[in-house]
Amino acid sequence: MKAWFLNQKRARQDRFVALVFPHLRQLYRVAFRFTGSAHEAEDLVQDVLAGLLPRVAELDSIERLGPWLARVLYRRYVDQYRRRQSSPVDESVSIDADEQVGLCERKMTSDGIGEHARMDMQRTLDRALARLPDSGRDIVLLHDVEGYTVLEIAGILALEVGTVKSRLHRSRKKLQQWLGDESAPAGGEFSDRAARVN
Repeated sequence: MKAWFLNQKRARQDRFVALVFPHLRQLYRVAFRFTGSAHEAEDLVQDVLAGLLPRVAELDSIERLGPWLARVLYRRYVDQYRRRQSSPVDESVSIDADEQVGLCERKMTSDGIGEHARMDMQRTLDRALARLPDSGRDIVLLHDVEGYTVLEIAGILALEVGTVKSRLHRSRKKLQQWLGDESAPAGGEFSDRAARVN
């Protein structure tokens, strides 16, 4: 009888890993964007996963698990982290996040932009992002950096779709004003997605 229970427990754990593992990388990236710290992002993701482990059957029934997991992570972040942080984004956030998650996939070298210039541009963008209110910054990061749709962000942040669209538009406008045309990354996430709010 004990062996049967152990097998059931192992099967649940294996199923949990199979469900969650494909989303782990993006979940960590989102946690890092919110917290601005590799250590706190790891703690946040582990906290979320520990809370979800007993809920394998529920996870198995969710059609779009990625956005659902991001919503759970965001709520946990708001509960536990935002109260202790005045600004979750600092100058080193995006560069550290790129190193931590292996996101150095931006092909700026083809445009003749060297690594040093890319890092300067990233720092400028991070400073501008840090100036946005949390509500706008979270939406920009989820949409333009992490690639969630407006509909998914509305679910993650528990907002109306119209609210997400208007905050995204206002935040992009502020970023463009602060960055100016010359420092805005040509062909980057923000300009690519500005034309299509999905």
